[in-house]
Amino acid sequence: MIIFNTTYHADHSRKDEFISWLKNFYIPAVLEHGALQEPQLTRIFAENEEEGISLSLQFKSPDTDTLERWHEECGETLLCDMQKKFGKQVLGFSTLLEVIDL
Repeated sequence: MIIFNTTYHADHSRKDEFISWLKNFYIPAVLEHGALQEPQLTRIFAENEEEGISLSLQFKSPDTDTLERWHEECGETLLCDMQKKFGKQVLGFSTLLEVIDL
C-alpha cells in the first residue's frame, strides 16, 4: 500500500478558499478517477503559522504503477488548475510513503 501525501502551505488570505477548493473540487475529482482512495486532510502545526496555514492531504494507492497512471491521467491537470487558481499563494510538495505491516 502506498500513501500519496501532499503538503501544502496556503497564505492566510486564501486559506478558506483553498480548503473549500480541496473539499469541493480537488478531492471529488481525484476520487472520481478511481485510482486513489481514502482521502484524509489534516492541518499541520507549524512554527510559521503567522505566514499561512500548512495542510497535509493523503490518499491511498495500491501501488506506484496505479499512482503513476493517476498522475498522468488526472494529477497533472489538477496541479495546473491549482496553480492557475492560486498562483504562489499556495505551494505544495508531494511525498510517497510505503505502509509497512506491523
